[in-house]
Amino acid sequence: MFNFKLYFAKSIKDFINQREKKEGIKNIFFKKVDNNFFDLPREKQLERLVKILEEQGFKIKK
Repeated sequence: MFNFKLYFAKSIKDFINQREKKEGIKNIFFKKVDNNFFDLPREKQLERLVKILEEQGFKIKK
């Protein structure tokens, strides 16, 4: 019924490498956000996320 995959990793980079090897897919979206990201208002958070997605090659319809 459920299809869970467990990854035991020491760091986020280790997790990404394990996932790429096991699932055979490339992680195309991994970009850190600022430390104060969650302190910003929702509109500013949304603007930053849209900007990051566009930098990654996504096209946003407005």
